This record gives sequence, structure tokens and C-alpha cells, in this order.
Amino acid sequence: MNIKCLKEYDMGSYLGQMRSVPVSLGKDMPEGVLFVYSTQENLDPWHELFNYPKDTLKMSLYTIDGVPMWTRDLGNGVIPGVWYAPFISFDLDGDGVDEIWFLNNLNPDIPFSLNARVLERIDPVSGETTGRWPWPQNTIDDTMSHSYRFYITGGYVHDKPVLVTAQGTYRDMYIQGYNPDMTKRWDIKIPFGDGGARASHLCPILDFDDDGVDEMFWGERLISLDDGHELFCGDKGKYFGHSDIVLPFIDKDTKKKYIFTCREDDERPGVPRVVTYNAKGEREWIGVPDVGHMHSGWLANIGPDLRKVAMAMRITRKVIDNAIVDVEPEDFYFDAVTGEPMESPVPFKGDEALPIDLNGDGEHEFFFTEGSKAGCVADAKGNILGFIGGITVRTGKVLADHPGETIMVYYQNEGKVRIWGDDDAEENEFTKKRFSHPYHFRMQHFMGTGYNHIHGHVSCGM
Repeated sequence: MNIKCLKEYDMGSYLGQMRSVPVSLGKDMPEGVLFVYSTQENLDPWHELFNYPKDTLKMSLYTIDGVPMWTRDLGNGVIPGVWYAPFISFDLDGDGVDEIWFLNNLNPDIPFSLNARVLERIDPVSGETTGRWPWPQNTIDDTMSHSYRFYITGGYVHDKPVLVTAQGTYRDMYIQGYNPDMTKRWDIKIPFGDGGARASHLCPILDFDDDGVDEMFWGERLISLDDGHELFCGDKGKYFGHSDIVLPFIDKDTKKKYIFTCREDDERPGVPRVVTYNAKGEREWIGVPDVGHMHSGWLANIGPDLRKVAMAMRITRKVIDNAIVDVEPEDFYFDAVTGEPMESPVPFKGDEALPIDLNGDGEHEFFFTEGSKAGCVADAKGNILGFIGGITVRTGKVLADHPGETIMVYYQNEGKVRIWGDDDAEENEFTKKRFSHPYHFRMQHFMGTGYNHIHGHVSCGM
């Protein structure tokens, strides 16, 4: 394997946080890449994690080859946290150019104002604002932790784009769909007591039932982007908590579709923490344990037969030096299709590594995000293949025209972002088909923008 730095971007300052998405700039323009960053580390609305911002959030657009085009400072009104300031790049008007959509606050003196919040649209070439719309104030009467959890995403209904905004994650949840002219297409409320799961920290968008209409996994619910109706809600009436990980995948042998989930809460006795559903939203298998906070997980193809393995990691939270700290991670492994519990298929802690197919052969390598091997790349047998360093921003088809998957990382003290890949990668028929699945497009456009990119180690299952 020949791991090389393929692209580099210089932000010119210490990087406490970093998010990024690709941006299509139009027919006669190079591809773009948007960075949203700050010297301030991510701020969470939960009162045990929130701190006073020490810097503002910046937004910079570069060409794919590293030429800076523009930078905007979002000012004191925008709290530098992924829940406070969601964004996407999305071509809603269908002109071939991805507009940038983000949640802005027009009153710099009142950062918690809901009245001053707007959904803002930016022209990606000029960096200028081209539209603003009021942001729904649905969560105004909730606690701080529940009020300031916002989301923006999008998808397609018979090839027509639909923009989606959302408020609320743990209690009452509100979701809206918008047409290209920004008229409201649908507006739904999922009340706290409705008898189903809450939202998750990543919301895969894809045409799950192959009917030409994209659906959104809002937690363990599958919601149509056409009219907002619920196709199903897994374990409705059985599970009332919040899912940290929700990953749809396809069994390569049977072509059947499944949804792998890891759950954070609902402490009632006997409620499973790991559940995989079939394509109808029915339980396919449940995994032990049935207690604890399953905080992260991944799906990976391991071994020459590309056996799909599911990893779920449980954490324990303790108060140490007056701060809540996640300790004692425990990993659990399953055959992703059958649910059969497994001994660890890798000679390292799975929760310390992120699966990525760098060479394009269909079997995952691993990038270590934590532990003694942090920054290294290894194969599934533990052999070190190279060193990258940095903190993960995005993985997958970050560079669409480069064979195999690539990984984008940022370097805090250097103030730089780099994309790494295998310079000798070659895709086979299996990986060509896998990487052509629309879910990979959604992964790049939406999964680098929100909490999912820092919350847990996730890997596309399609």
C-alpha cells in the first residue's frame, strides 16, 4: 500500500474543530470544498459540556486543489458547535451549483436567541448571502440541551430535490420539507410520548425501498421525503430512547437490506442496546448487552470472504474532578447479518479505530483515532501500513475520482487539513458497485456536517 497526501488546505490558525463538505461550483468551475472551523473546540448544548465560546465560527471555501476562494466569519451570534450551527451544500434549485445552507443568528449580542435565527443560503462562488428564511421556534420552551439541537439535510423525490430542516432530538421532534422555491412541502411533529424512538446522531438519506423517493432514517424511523409520512418505526411501543448509531447496509450474498442500530438510553430492564432490523423495520436480531450506553459503532468487511462485522461500543460515565468523563469502553462484535456474537475479529480495540477501504479491494483497513496507535493505518491483522496523524473529518469517497476510499483529517497546531489515500489503489467489480451506490454521495454531502462526524466511528454499510 502506498499511502500519500493527495490534497492539502491551510486554514492559517489553530483548529479546535473542523467540519467539511464537497461543493459543486458549476459546469465550468473546479470542484470546491467547504470548511467550517474555529479555534474553539466543539460546544455542546448539554449543560455538562457547554463552555463560553472563546472564538467565532469561520466558513471557508477552497477549490479541490487548495486555492482559497473566500472566507466568512459568522460572528458572535453563532455558537461554534455542531448542534447550534448545522450546514450542508445542496443544489436545491437544480442549476448544477450546490448552494450552501446554514443556520445563522442575525443578533450577535444574543447568541441563544431563537427569534433571530434564520436559515441562510449562500452563493458558493461569491460567498454572498442570496436568501434568508425564519427558523422554526418549535423548541423554545424546552431545556437548553433540548432546545438547541438543530439539523439540516436533503434528498430527492423522483429526482427533484427536497431540503429538510429539523429541531429536537431527545423529546419533541419537528421536521420540515421544502420545495426548490422554498415553499413548505410538509411539516411534521413527533411528540415525546408517541411510543417510538427518538432521533439519532446521524441520519442516513437514501432510497431505501427503491421506489424513486428518498427516505431519511430519523433514529429508528424511516420517513419519506415526499410527504413526511412514516414508513415504519422500529420497535414502536417497545423502545422509547435515543439511538446513537443507525447504519443501513446490504448483505452482499443475498442482497437483503438491514439497519444496524446502537442505543444510548431507555434503562428499562430487558430493553436491548443493539438491534438490527430487516427492510420492513422488523427485528432481525438483537445483541447483548441489554444495559448501558452504546456510544459508537461501525460496520466493516473483514477477511478474504468480506464477512460483514458489526461493532458496538459501550461506555460508562463517571464524575472525575467535577467533570463527567466517558470511561471503561467495552467492545461487542456480531456477524452483521445473522447477529451471531463474535470474539474480536481484529487484534486491537475496535473502538479505537475507524474502518476504511483505502486500496479498493473491498476489505477494510483501519485508521486509529485513539490509543497508542493513534494516527496509524493498519490492516485487519494489525499490521501497520503507514502513519497519517490528525483528527478525522470525513472518510469514504472524499475524492470521487480517486480509486478506493480516502480520509480527510485536520491538524490542530498546524492549522491544516489533508486528504490521504492509497496512490496504488485499484477498485474491483465489488467495490465499483459499492462506491456507486447513492448512499456514498449522501455520506459525503451530509455526514461531514453534523455531530455524527465526531460522535462515533461510523462506516457506510452499503
